[in-house]
Amino acid sequence: MASTLIPCPGCGALFPPHEGPTHRYIGASSACWELNLSLMSGSTPQPWLLARSRVPPVTPVECTRKDTRLLDAACGDAYGVQHHGEGSPQAIQSVALHLLALHGFITKGIDGLWIRNRALRTRGVFHKLQPPPLGGALTIRHFFASEGTEGTISRSDYACSVHAAWIALHRATVEDWYERYVVSEKPSRSSVK
Repeated sequence: MASTLIPCPGCGALFPPHEGPTHRYIGASSACWELNLSLMSGSTPQPWLLARSRVPPVTPVECTRKDTRLLDAACGDAYGVQHHGEGSPQAIQSVALHLLALHGFITKGIDGLWIRNRALRTRGVFHKLQPPPLGGALTIRHFFASEGTEGTISRSDYACSVHAAWIALHRATVEDWYERYVVSEKPSRSSVK
């Protein structure tokens, strides 16, 4: 039983049984959520969690956007999209907003906070998107080198990988949502950070 690994329902990374907090509508296992919090806070995750977890091999996609400062900021959006949760209105809205922000970062170079604020003005218009198959994108676990990973990745690698997996399935929907709920008032160049 000690060697049993459980896939995170959002990203598919395999973790040992773990008791801990989760987010109320982001669909991450408690172990994956703990790694995410470690990464975001800059703290060191529990060594046993890294030693006993595994990830499927994933080939990172080539990211066409070279502004790594913007892409690094999109890491939280990528995590929110990848850990899509169930079909609650909060989870659906969360995925849509994070996906629109990620899309705007990668395809337009526009600050995600501005995009999320624009899209938040309208509620109840988004529908649940079918997530990509588990193991189709880099995961938060790939940030931490150990057995089962080739080495560490950048936040930009992660953001581009998650975006590519979702856009391959939902390009038309995401572009339609972007035009309808974000672009109606484009920011001036000076407001893009």
